Amino acid sequence: MMRFFPGATPVLLVIALMACNTEHAQADLIITPFVGYTMGGEAKTGDDKSYDISPSANAAIAIELPFQNGRMGVFYAQQDSSLEQLNLNSSISYLHFQSSVVYPITENTSSYLGIGIGASHVSADWTKNHTGFSTSLFGGLEYKITKQLSLTGQIRWLGTVVDSESVSICTLPTTEQSCLIGFQTQWMNQFQSNVGISIAF
Repeated sequence: MMRFFPGATPVLLVIALMACNTEHAQADLIITPFVGYTMGGEAKTGDDKSYDISPSANAAIAIELPFQNGRMGVFYAQQDSSLEQLNLNSSISYLHFQSSVVYPITENTSSYLGIGIGASHVSADWTKNHTGFSTSLFGGLEYKITKQLSLTGQIRWLGTVVDSESVSICTLPTTEQSCLIGFQTQWMNQFQSNVGISIAF
């Protein structure tokens, strides 16, 4: 089940209310639910053995408003995973304010490039819960099915500050000896591939 980023619900509601109160006749609110796949992230033990965060499915949603020749709004994503071999669970969520520029290709097809900035929240068995600065770059394609419905696909890079000072006790899978484990560095990179349906209101 998706566990929301602390404070995410009020932000998403504010964006939606702003869109509902606008007076333009065109589409004022674009909601895009995504499903995708996230990879990246690494932890290390006290003896410098590294364990990757297992690639896994993610869920995401974007709530955006048309702005000039692009869009602006908020993006929320969450990945529930674990450390490979150690079976230590982790949950990583992102909440970003984002802006993108749309480049028409054909009458029904367009591409877009964008940037996001905000925060991430890490909740894991092997490190303290931590909220830190985060940013993203993304690009993709969108195909308009109807006036209100579009199919979209995107690739997204996500970078975030993590707590590398926090360590936890683990058990090595081969020797069953105790170990200490934490994030590899203070900065973590992840990559997402997402597909979604955009609904314009």
